[in-house]
Amino acid sequence: MKYEKLLPELSMYEAARANVAGRKVNVAVSFYGKKYSFEEVFRLIDLLADNLAAEFSLKKGDTITLCAPNSPQALLAFYAANKLGVKVNLVHPYIPPEKLAESIERTGSRLLFVYDLYKGDASFFNVPVLVSNCGYFMGGAARIYYRLTNKRTMKGGLAFEKYLKDKGAPRTSPVRFGMEEPAVYLASGGTTGEPKIIAHNNFVFNNLCGKADEFLSEPLERYTALYNVLPIFHGFGLCINMHMCMMMRATNIMCIKFNARMSAKQIIREKANILTGVPTMFLKLLGEKTFTEGDLSNLKDVYVGGDSVPDSLVREFNAALSAGGSTAKMYIGYGLTETVTVCLVNTLRHNCPSSIGYPLSNTEVRIYKDGARLPAGEVGEIYLHTDQFMLGYLGEEHAPFAEEDGKKWLKTGDYGWLNEDGFLFFKQRIKNMIKVSGVPVYPSEIEEAVLAVPGVKKACAVGKDDAVRGQVVKLFVEIDESADEHALSAEIQKVCREKLIAYAVPRQIVFRGKLPVNLIGKIDRKKLEEEK
Repeated sequence: MKYEKLLPELSMYEAARANVAGRKVNVAVSFYGKKYSFEEVFRLIDLLADNLAAEFSLKKGDTITLCAPNSPQALLAFYAANKLGVKVNLVHPYIPPEKLAESIERTGSRLLFVYDLYKGDASFFNVPVLVSNCGYFMGGAARIYYRLTNKRTMKGGLAFEKYLKDKGAPRTSPVRFGMEEPAVYLASGGTTGEPKIIAHNNFVFNNLCGKADEFLSEPLERYTALYNVLPIFHGFGLCINMHMCMMMRATNIMCIKFNARMSAKQIIREKANILTGVPTMFLKLLGEKTFTEGDLSNLKDVYVGGDSVPDSLVREFNAALSAGGSTAKMYIGYGLTETVTVCLVNTLRHNCPSSIGYPLSNTEVRIYKDGARLPAGEVGEIYLHTDQFMLGYLGEEHAPFAEEDGKKWLKTGDYGWLNEDGFLFFKQRIKNMIKVSGVPVYPSEIEEAVLAVPGVKKACAVGKDDAVRGQVVKLFVEIDESADEHALSAEIQKVCREKLIAYAVPRQIVFRGKLPVNLIGKIDRKKLEEEK
């Protein structure tokens, strides 16, 4: 993509505007039967930026929180804020109101963007709330279907779409961030499984998109469309899906919520060249005849990550691609939110079965155990050195970095090993974080919610392997002797549904008179994980 044409200090808005690839693809966004050109998308971004600056006095250094699924509104809000020099705090669209308010406060956000199906009340938040109508940018038939099958659950707030009108506000100019200034906040489990907010600058996103020719199987000019189901609160969805489409001038085929049949139709009808997703999504596509019996000849690359990927999934999906007339292969990658997203990936040029990838440029991998570097073939903690590092964890001075040989290394909290050719193999997570359908779930948050239930003395949430979701939550609970297990189970489920995202609600609850503890008196999580 000739990234050298871009200055390191460019904002993501400026990098998208630059069209460094020099491509002539006209359609920027395809959204349920309606298409929008790059010219129209940038016109709306600029109008929105003008209106936000005029009506809310947004300026460099401010922060907004964006809580929305994949939609044109989310894209417009992100780039409008970035143009103004405003940081964007991206959160899961299913986050409970209490957690959303906490995130707004922690990041010092001055404005909240949320969508019409969010279950909340604008009066609950201490900032102005703009509410988008997800059906607004859809084609006529899809808009009618959306209105008939979905009822607005967000109460109050200001209509987002009115800020896309020309109100005669003063025109704004792009504002640049310093290399040490955050542009994006992303939620993560950190390297220990505890909830963190990660700060990234613009450079790491522009830089990673500039590496597209390293992982794409064919020359850039042969790619015209990407099917985008990964949400933008996820580093991969934000960077490789949304921002790369903007930078490389490819059509972003947006999907609000994955549905195997509908997604298969969109992928085939709109001739997507790239698919990205988590194992759950691809397993469901394999069970959908519209996909497995359809014309897949336009697909060139398929990327999977975000969770453990069974070898059987890769084999079966590659067979389905071949049967559908595609030359594409499924490639596994590895990365962390601390590195934006993927920094190792299998490609056409560098591919090793069962591995989780080969380093992209300016990325190195080492394996350490007890402070000593291990040779190829030996299992230890994965250390990464890359040009995609986060600025740090918001509100925390310490980050999981180490200095070795004059270089900065990220201690990932994951176990793995390298082969002689430099491919990385994943062994297990050191951290406690659970990934359900690729979505990070934090045991500490589940346990905190459950411990507030009367009758619960102790709680420990672990991940249980699941053929469809990768993992689900299994909850171990120590209870009072007088407690009624049936009633307590119902109350725990009720509390979890109210306070946690759906992925964190336990699929199995096991009651114990006593939970095992280790030598220092803490719950023996490892022992409980072995029982799963």
